Amino acid sequence: MKKSYILPLLLGMAATVTSCEDFLTEQPEHQLTIDNAALNYTGAKNLVNGIYGRYIANSSLGGDLYGKWHDMAGLWNYNSMMINMAYTQTNNNTAGIWKSWYDVVNATNAAITGITGLADDRYPNAAAKNALLAEARFFRGYAFLHLMWGFAHWFDPADSPYGLIYRDKPAELSNLMTERISVGDSYKRIIDDLEFAEKYLPDFNNPRHVSKQFAQAMHAKLLLYRGWDGDYADALILVNDILSNAPAKFRMEPVLADLYDKAWDSEELLFGRYLGDGSSFSYSEFTYSYGLYYNNEFTEIPQEWLEADPRYAVTFGNARSPETWQDQRKDGIPVKLYHRGRYEGMDDKYTSYNFRYAELYIMKAELLARTNPSDISGALAQLNEMRATYTDPVVPAITGVSTLPQLMDEIFKEYVVTLIMENESPWFAAVRIEHGGRPWIYTLKPDVNFSANQYCWPIPDEEIKAHSNKIDQNPDLE
Repeated sequence: MKKSYILPLLLGMAATVTSCEDFLTEQPEHQLTIDNAALNYTGAKNLVNGIYGRYIANSSLGGDLYGKWHDMAGLWNYNSMMINMAYTQTNNNTAGIWKSWYDVVNATNAAITGITGLADDRYPNAAAKNALLAEARFFRGYAFLHLMWGFAHWFDPADSPYGLIYRDKPAELSNLMTERISVGDSYKRIIDDLEFAEKYLPDFNNPRHVSKQFAQAMHAKLLLYRGWDGDYADALILVNDILSNAPAKFRMEPVLADLYDKAWDSEELLFGRYLGDGSSFSYSEFTYSYGLYYNNEFTEIPQEWLEADPRYAVTFGNARSPETWQDQRKDGIPVKLYHRGRYEGMDDKYTSYNFRYAELYIMKAELLARTNPSDISGALAQLNEMRATYTDPVVPAITGVSTLPQLMDEIFKEYVVTLIMENESPWFAAVRIEHGGRPWIYTLKPDVNFSANQYCWPIPDEEIKAHSNKIDQNPDLE
């Protein structure tokens, strides 16, 4: 009998399952965690802390994930399968991302079960209980949002059947064979979790913990990327609320180098992967600490934009090879993420910039352009306000923009230059923002033939085969 390696991992088992008999009789580890940890308020907090641990421990969820999306966009030239969108059910390298996000989902469901099952009188007050539940529900929505973006037809209308394989209970044999839900239902469940988090999470305090503002930011991104009727206006409300009401400690870093030197301690970072309680940090960020040295150039258009921008002198520089045996250095390395590399900087601050303040301005510029396209100057002012914040280096204002197509080109360029390789935003901008009547992705890689069905990855072969009730693969990715 062929055994799936994904399902045991979804169950959170610590030991490797070596036979079908072992798999059928093994007690899921999460059940022991809930029973033993959620006996009091401290135990409930430990369940939530475990979610952060599962997210950080999965090395696929940082530079590897964002690098694949940059390849797909035609911005980076590292993974030929991603560039050519040649992935299929049996030929892809995204199964690790699938497993990692469902590992996070399982941790969130275990925490939600433990928190809700603990009597109210074991908490200091109702607010404390709701805050813990909001953290867990945020992470569930966040994980499912990324599974939606990666493995479902996030770009389809609501009635499309190619939504999530949705799990809202701790994984066990009785509930693993879950059918796909529609795209509309997928978004609804994600938004329900995000809105609960927006209501009960505390305001931003540091970028190592999720906050109300991070939940709002991810909700705004969902709406911006989805683009259904009314989404842009609703996303603009969320972005404006963050800009108006976020704590003052969440702000731009005028000295750009400070952002990358401080990394997960920067006041500009709303949330990032915090590796600081571990060791050998670079092994949790292979793409950043290793891959960016050997593939340090981006494709022609973004490379030209990057080199012409004053920020290039800070974000790119000279660095040593990550190999112990290769004593060489190169210029033009994206040191903002690579830092000193695995050899010289094993424990440098290799973080992903899941969301930072500068992106609020870029998103607001785009949302204003989409909701009020006649106000070119109003949208452009957002980009220039962000650029004017920098004192080192000084970044000049964008001028000579008088038409909506010119404005949208500048917005796309700002997503790329500001956020290259930091998060998913440049990829989604490449398939959302048009240039010459078609999304930018067609200009970035004109020699690749693809369709919108390839904007997502196939559900992994092991998951398809493990289901006793058949689930449909994403079209054209069999």
